[in-house]
Amino acid sequence: MRSPADTRANFLVPRGLAVEVTRGRMKEIEEQKKVLEVKAARQREQVQGVADKMAGAKVVIKARCSATGKLFGSITNRQVASVMEEQTGEEIDRHKIVIDDRIRSVGHYHATIKLHPDVEFDVEFEVEGEGLSPRSPRRSRRGVESAEVQAEDAAEPEPAQETEAAASEAELEIAAETEDSGE
Repeated sequence: MRSPADTRANFLVPRGLAVEVTRGRMKEIEEQKKVLEVKAARQREQVQGVADKMAGAKVVIKARCSATGKLFGSITNRQVASVMEEQTGEEIDRHKIVIDDRIRSVGHYHATIKLHPDVEFDVEFEVEGEGLSPRSPRRSRRGVESAEVQAEDAAEPEPAQETEAAASEAELEIAAETEDSGE
Protein backbone atom coordinates (compact mmCIF):
# COMPACT_ATOMS: atom_id res chain seq x y z
CA MET A 1 0.00 0.00 0.00
CA ARG A 2 1.20 3.56 -0.81
CA SER A 3 1.74 6.28 1.75
CA PRO A 4 0.19 9.75 1.24
CA ALA A 5 3.68 11.23 0.65
CA ASP A 6 4.25 8.91 -2.32
CA THR A 7 0.96 10.00 -3.87
CA ARG A 8 1.84 13.70 -3.60
CA ALA A 9 5.31 13.11 -5.05
CA ASN A 10 3.82 11.27 -7.98
CA PHE A 11 1.43 14.13 -8.63
CA LEU A 12 3.64 17.24 -8.00
CA VAL A 13 7.09 16.24 -9.27
CA PRO A 14 6.07 15.06 -12.76
CA ARG A 15 4.07 18.26 -13.34
CA GLY A 16 6.95 20.53 -12.29
CA LEU A 17 5.11 21.86 -9.26
CA ALA A 18 7.73 20.54 -6.82
CA VAL A 19 11.32 19.32 -6.81
CA GLU A 20 13.06 16.69 -4.77
CA VAL A 21 15.19 17.92 -1.90
CA THR A 22 18.90 17.35 -2.44
CA ARG A 23 22.06 19.04 -1.18
CA GLY A 24 22.56 20.73 -4.55
CA ARG A 25 19.03 22.16 -4.56
CA MET A 26 19.45 23.45 -1.01
CA LYS A 27 22.60 25.36 -2.09
CA GLU A 28 20.71 26.86 -5.06
CA ILE A 29 17.90 28.01 -2.77
CA GLU A 30 20.38 29.64 -0.38
CA GLU A 31 22.09 31.48 -3.27
CA GLN A 32 18.71 32.70 -4.59
CA LYS A 33 17.84 34.02 -1.11
CA LYS A 34 21.12 35.98 -0.96
CA VAL A 35 20.52 37.50 -4.40
CA LEU A 36 16.98 38.52 -3.42
CA GLU A 37 18.22 40.11 -0.19
CA VAL A 38 20.79 42.19 -2.09
CA LYS A 39 18.14 43.32 -4.61
CA ALA A 40 15.75 44.23 -1.78
CA ALA A 41 18.46 46.27 -0.03
CA ARG A 42 19.24 48.19 -3.25
CA GLN A 43 15.56 48.86 -3.85
CA ARG A 44 15.09 50.04 -0.24
CA GLU A 45 18.03 52.47 -0.60
CA GLN A 46 16.64 53.82 -3.87
CA VAL A 47 13.17 54.29 -2.40
CA GLN A 48 14.66 55.94 0.71
CA GLY A 49 16.42 58.47 -1.53
CA VAL A 50 13.14 59.28 -3.25
CA ALA A 51 11.40 59.58 0.13
CA ASP A 52 14.06 62.00 1.42
CA LYS A 53 13.65 64.14 -1.70
CA MET A 54 9.86 64.25 -1.39
CA ALA A 55 9.67 64.73 2.37
CA GLY A 56 11.13 68.23 2.08
CA ALA A 57 8.93 69.31 -0.83
CA LYS A 58 6.30 72.00 -0.31
CA VAL A 59 3.09 70.77 -1.90
CA VAL A 60 0.36 73.25 -2.82
CA ILE A 61 -2.86 72.08 -4.45
CA LYS A 62 -5.17 74.64 -6.02
CA ALA A 63 -8.86 73.86 -6.27
CA ARG A 64 -12.05 75.78 -6.99
CA CYS A 65 -13.91 76.83 -3.89
CA SER A 66 -16.71 79.02 -2.62
CA ALA A 67 -16.29 82.32 -0.81
CA THR A 68 -16.45 80.48 2.51
CA GLY A 69 -13.57 78.13 1.60
CA LYS A 70 -15.58 74.99 0.87
CA LEU A 71 -14.29 73.11 -2.17
CA PHE A 72 -16.45 72.15 -5.12
CA GLY A 73 -15.74 68.43 -4.74
CA SER A 74 -12.83 67.04 -2.73
CA ILE A 75 -9.08 66.48 -3.00
CA THR A 76 -8.12 62.88 -3.73
CA ASN A 77 -4.91 60.89 -3.55
CA ARG A 78 -4.74 61.06 -7.35
CA GLN A 79 -4.50 64.85 -7.23
CA VAL A 80 -1.86 64.72 -4.50
CA ALA A 81 0.17 62.24 -6.59
CA SER A 82 0.02 64.38 -9.73
CA VAL A 83 1.02 67.59 -7.90
CA MET A 84 3.92 65.81 -6.17
CA GLU A 85 5.08 64.43 -9.52
CA GLU A 86 5.01 67.94 -11.01
CA GLN A 87 6.95 69.44 -8.13
CA THR A 88 9.53 66.70 -7.47
CA GLY A 89 9.78 64.90 -10.81
CA GLU A 90 9.26 61.51 -9.12
CA GLU A 91 6.25 59.42 -10.03
CA ILE A 92 4.20 58.03 -7.14
CA ASP A 93 1.53 55.39 -7.40
CA ARG A 94 -1.71 56.91 -6.08
CA HIS A 95 -2.48 53.70 -4.21
CA LYS A 96 0.54 54.30 -1.99
CA ILE A 97 -0.83 57.62 -0.72
CA VAL A 98 -3.07 57.42 2.34
CA ILE A 99 -5.17 60.45 3.30
CA ASP A 100 -6.93 60.16 6.66
CA ASP A 101 -9.97 62.38 6.10
CA ARG A 102 -11.89 63.67 3.14
CA ILE A 103 -10.54 67.03 2.09
CA ARG A 104 -13.45 69.34 1.36
CA SER A 105 -12.19 72.76 2.43
CA VAL A 106 -9.19 75.05 2.10
CA GLY A 107 -6.40 74.49 4.66
CA HIS A 108 -3.36 72.46 5.71
CA TYR A 109 -3.45 68.65 5.62
CA HIS A 110 -1.08 65.69 5.72
CA ALA A 111 -0.87 62.35 3.97
CA THR A 112 1.18 59.22 4.56
CA ILE A 113 3.08 57.79 1.60
CA LYS A 114 4.12 54.14 1.77
CA LEU A 115 6.69 53.58 -0.97
CA HIS A 116 8.05 50.31 0.44
CA PRO A 117 7.13 48.08 3.39
CA ASP A 118 10.10 49.55 5.27
CA VAL A 119 9.90 53.13 3.91
CA GLU A 120 7.01 55.46 4.64
CA PHE A 121 6.86 59.19 5.35
CA ASP A 122 4.38 61.98 5.99
CA VAL A 123 3.88 64.88 3.62
CA GLU A 124 2.17 68.10 4.59
CA PHE A 125 0.32 69.92 1.88
CA GLU A 126 -1.81 72.99 1.55
CA VAL A 127 -5.07 73.34 -0.33
CA GLU A 128 -5.55 76.83 -1.76
CA GLY A 129 -8.81 78.09 -3.14
CA GLU A 130 -9.37 79.45 -6.60
CA GLY A 131 -12.56 81.04 -7.69
CA LEU A 132 -15.05 83.20 -5.91
CA SER A 133 -13.84 86.11 -3.84
CA PRO A 134 -15.50 87.00 -0.53
CA ARG A 135 -17.13 90.15 -2.04
CA SER A 136 -18.81 88.43 -4.98
CA PRO A 137 -22.62 88.41 -4.91
CA ARG A 138 -24.25 85.29 -3.56
CA ARG A 139 -27.33 84.23 -5.43
CA SER A 140 -30.01 81.77 -4.47
CA ARG A 141 -31.25 79.01 -6.75
CA ARG A 142 -33.81 81.34 -8.32
CA GLY A 143 -31.15 83.89 -9.25
CA VAL A 144 -32.38 86.42 -6.67
CA GLU A 145 -29.68 88.13 -4.66
CA SER A 146 -29.60 87.59 -0.93
CA ALA A 147 -30.80 90.32 1.46
CA GLU A 148 -27.20 91.11 2.49
CA VAL A 149 -26.13 91.76 -1.10
CA GLN A 150 -29.21 93.92 -1.77
CA ALA A 151 -28.44 96.00 1.35
CA GLU A 152 -24.83 96.46 0.23
CA ASP A 153 -25.95 97.52 -3.23
CA ALA A 154 -28.43 100.03 -1.79
CA ALA A 155 -25.77 101.55 0.46
CA GLU A 156 -23.22 101.93 -2.33
CA PRO A 157 -24.75 103.57 -5.43
CA GLU A 158 -22.99 102.66 -8.64
CA PRO A 159 -21.70 105.40 -10.98
CA ALA A 160 -24.32 104.53 -13.59
CA GLN A 161 -27.11 105.06 -11.03
CA GLU A 162 -25.65 108.44 -10.03
CA THR A 163 -25.52 109.55 -13.68
CA GLU A 164 -29.16 108.54 -14.26
CA ALA A 165 -30.28 110.39 -11.10
CA ALA A 166 -28.40 113.53 -12.14
CA ALA A 167 -29.87 113.32 -15.66
CA SER A 168 -33.43 113.01 -14.36
CA GLU A 169 -32.89 116.05 -12.04
CA ALA A 170 -31.54 118.05 -15.00
CA GLU A 171 -34.60 117.13 -17.10
CA LEU A 172 -36.91 118.28 -14.31
CA GLU A 173 -35.10 121.62 -14.07
CA ILE A 174 -35.32 122.13 -17.86
CA ALA A 175 -39.00 121.26 -17.84
CA ALA A 176 -39.62 123.71 -14.97
CA GLU A 177 -37.77 126.50 -16.81
CA THR A 178 -39.75 125.97 -20.01
CA GLU A 179 -43.02 126.09 -18.08
CA ASP A 180 -41.98 129.29 -16.34
CA SER A 181 -40.84 130.96 -19.57
CA GLY A 182 -43.99 129.89 -21.42
CA GLU A 183 -46.42 131.46 -18.96
